[in-house]
Amino acid sequence: MVDSEQGSMQKFCGIPLRPLVVVILLSILLLAAFLRLVNFGLSPPGLNQDEAGNAWNAYCLLKTGKDQVGQSWPVFYTHGLGGNRTTLYIYLLLPFQAIGGLNIFTTRLPSIVGGVFTVLLIFLVGKRLFGTSVGLFAAGLLALNPWHIQQSRWGHEGALCALYGIVPLAMLLWANMPVSDDKTRPPRPFLAVLAGAASGIVCYGYHAVRIFVPVFLLATVLVTFTGWWRCLKTRKGALAIAAFVVGFVVTFGPLVWHHIFDPDGIARHVQHQEMLWVNGKPLISLANIALRYIYHFNVGFLFLHGDNSVIQSPPGMGMFHWYMMPLMIAGLVSLIRRFRFSRAARILFVLILIYPIGDSFFGITYGLHALRSLPGLCGLVLMAAIGAASIATWLWKKNRATTIAIAVTFLAVVIILNVRYLRRFYGEYNRQSTVYHSYQTDFVEACQWLRPRFDEVDAVLWTTKVANQPYIITLVTLGYEPQRWFSQPRRFVTPDEFDLYTRYGKMFFVYEGFFEPELAELQKLTRQHRIVYIVRPGELDFGIPAHKIFNPDGREVLWIYDR
Repeated sequence: MVDSEQGSMQKFCGIPLRPLVVVILLSILLLAAFLRLVNFGLSPPGLNQDEAGNAWNAYCLLKTGKDQVGQSWPVFYTHGLGGNRTTLYIYLLLPFQAIGGLNIFTTRLPSIVGGVFTVLLIFLVGKRLFGTSVGLFAAGLLALNPWHIQQSRWGHEGALCALYGIVPLAMLLWANMPVSDDKTRPPRPFLAVLAGAASGIVCYGYHAVRIFVPVFLLATVLVTFTGWWRCLKTRKGALAIAAFVVGFVVTFGPLVWHHIFDPDGIARHVQHQEMLWVNGKPLISLANIALRYIYHFNVGFLFLHGDNSVIQSPPGMGMFHWYMMPLMIAGLVSLIRRFRFSRAARILFVLILIYPIGDSFFGITYGLHALRSLPGLCGLVLMAAIGAASIATWLWKKNRATTIAIAVTFLAVVIILNVRYLRRFYGEYNRQSTVYHSYQTDFVEACQWLRPRFDEVDAVLWTTKVANQPYIITLVTLGYEPQRWFSQPRRFVTPDEFDLYTRYGKMFFVYEGFFEPELAELQKLTRQHRIVYIVRPGELDFGIPAHKIFNPDGREVLWIYDR
């Protein structure tokens, strides 16, 4: 396929190109939306505690103007689960909760919408930098990417990292800053200040973005320095550059200030991570960081097994389908050939080289971390899209019949691999015991049983075995009201890095060694009080349970007694 913007043709197979592009793009966006919405609530099942923490803090803000610990409209961090969490996803949740309330669907909706918008954005970036065909290939490849599909379906604050990673480049292009090969468009100062502000605002998301974005902007200026220098020599260009810097400093600067002067607050969440920098041993530290950085480019992570986390990495494979490998290689070759004379090629090289930078300074027990390297996903997809367009263009010039045959064969491979993977992802993956418990599906089901009875119950006693922060799951799944949360008794302990809530209102959570005050409260209740016990099988023996909850293999995982 040859790009119309390069003046090679105005029609493709007799069809006007512009309407065809619109139809293809809309089809890709619809496919992206479908893959991120289908089987909703079951892929993944239940609700993870990190998702619930975001949802509950957002709902408290929406209803009271305070987060769950009473901080009014926090900007730099909000407290939850024991660490201090970033705030951007929480604020993105507010309009969805204002319309749809507190539930699992609204908790994940920003990721779904943001995922589809990222597909649109990568088309616009690819089109502006490399032409329409590259933009379409990039959008299609990202829409089908298993890494992106999985992250677009849950409410973790890191799920939007791919969007955050591409926003600065998209905004720079919109403001006509010197990052593309088109030198005819004058810089736009008003849009430049918005570009700077947006580049700073996305850094209020997941912590890895705070490393990725500044490194990307600095490297971008270095590899396109002559363009920026020429831009600086014109009045409008100098004004646009100054506007971008002001917008970025105003938004990103306060984050830097807090990381320097309030590290125990803003960085409390990451302080518990294993840092690869060893004080007094700079050579060993640099070697550790370099090795971790390099590992992100190996075949194992990209195509075989991912990061080995059952909830962060596509099941049974790496971060990409195998058909992406030849496209990436062809794209890399094309970029090398264009590097000297193309700003766009150098910009994409920057995106590719820094793609794992957000995960290069931290160690973790199970290996690499898919969320921290997610900001660089779009760079890898764009490289593959350039490879696809280059191969297609070369073949089209050689023999059109051969091109069509190869394209049909390649498309068949893409369909087969995606259908096989999606059947697993929407099916057997969600029935795995580790996935079931990672998303605390049993506690969600217990809350669904409890919700219509909750107002009539005097107390609910919960087990905490094989559960992670169960209190936060119950708050979201029961649709609890923040006013009740703030007005009723609450108690938690922090024996290590996590807050363990033993009580809120009439909900009691049994943690061995920390439950004595709650036990005293429960002992005050008389026979006339109605108590619900939600426990693991065998923890209590009150006869036949009122309700049993089973995991996907048919094993009983929770007993509910209503006494």
